[in-house]
Amino acid sequence: MKFETRRERETRRKRQKQSAILGMVLAFALVMIMGAVIWSGKRTLEKQNKEYQARVAQLQEQVEEQQNRSDEIDEYKKYIQTKKFAEEVAKDKFGMIYPDELVFKPEN
Repeated sequence: MKFETRRERETRRKRQKQSAILGMVLAFALVMIMGAVIWSGKRTLEKQNKEYQARVAQLQEQVEEQQNRSDEIDEYKKYIQTKKFAEEVAKDKFGMIYPDELVFKPEN
């Protein structure tokens, strides 16, 4: 067993104390760096979230417009299956009239 002198013991304790302080400083620096990285990532995610929310709103508006268009097309589909539509097409495109119907044409 080797005995150490007072000077060696003080030097060893001083190195241990310095090592402990250095370790705490490095740990604190690491925590600060991790905090900065997390904060930066949070800001990026918030920005992406805002962009996605705007895109969702835009897409929702498009869905509503297409639903309205679909409803209009359904109504038109029902209309073209009616007798009134057939009569209008026959009169406008083919010039057909009912046998008892009178047609007045302007003189030019």
